[in-house]
Amino acid sequence: MNNQKKIELQRLMWMANVQAFYPDKMTAELQTGYQRWQEHRQNFQRLYVEQQPETKGIVVDKLETLHPGILFTFHFGPYRLLPRLLVAAGYRLTLLVSATVLEREQESYRLMLSRMGLSPEHFECLDAGDPLVLRKLLHAVAMDRIVLVFLDANESSVKMQEKERAGRLRVPFGGSYFYWRSNLLKLAHRYDLPVQALHLKPDGAGTTQSWQLAEPRVILNSGSKTPEALLEALTSLQQTFQEMIDLDWTAWENWALIHHYLEADSKNTRGLTRQGGWMLPFSFTDKAYLFDLFNKRFYEIIANKEKFN
Repeated sequence: MNNQKKIELQRLMWMANVQAFYPDKMTAELQTGYQRWQEHRQNFQRLYVEQQPETKGIVVDKLETLHPGILFTFHFGPYRLLPRLLVAAGYRLTLLVSATVLEREQESYRLMLSRMGLSPEHFECLDAGDPLVLRKLLHAVAMDRIVLVFLDANESSVKMQEKERAGRLRVPFGGSYFYWRSNLLKLAHRYDLPVQALHLKPDGAGTTQSWQLAEPRVILNSGSKTPEALLEALTSLQQTFQEMIDLDWTAWENWALIHHYLEADSKNTRGLTRQGGWMLPFSFTDKAYLFDLFNKRFYEIIANKEKFN
């Protein structure tokens, strides 16, 4: 598939996913939103280059209330800058990522520490697929580190084994919903770990737009082990996400990937059974999909391996 076709598929995915959440948006508004989303991504790339990671002691005033524990964030704004800012502010950071992201980013992380003159202990990564990852996460918090987790990360989210479903939280948003992995919050509740949320927010508009840290929000306090505390934490996370989207919904970088969160509804066959319905098959990033032209929904095609054994 050539690059132009990939761009066009991305545009179709983006518009279909947005319309699932904002069914009242007209096609022209969706196209404008897509163009702004692309402009954001270009601005983010410039910020990654222009940001000087060796600058220490910055943004401390925004982070006075930030404490060791689990820190939730989202792929909103130039999200790769957030680890740099936290390390520059003097925190020892542990980033939870997939093996794919770790392989892609580890060289840039090494260069960041080198430019700042810091030892490797100031920044480390945990492979989310490691069988011992939860034990290592607990150890990191015990060593007074901040464990940064992108709650809306899509890595491995298309795997729908039964054992994984209990760890997913169905989150209503707009005219649809998506999934967050709730296991980490349950883990924090069980082991009495503090949880906060933090994200970047836009300041300005257009090509001159800059980004700054929002105020950290307490999601779960130490000592809050009642069932009500867990429910309140989930509510607070949802409010944080909603406020983030309200700032500028086109700045959420995961808009093009939301179809990964809809695989639980693949049993809903209204697109296949509806009289006169049309399904468009295509492949993207080595995966096969069907695009429901009527409902504007994406469905990943997953082979049932049990039938072939």
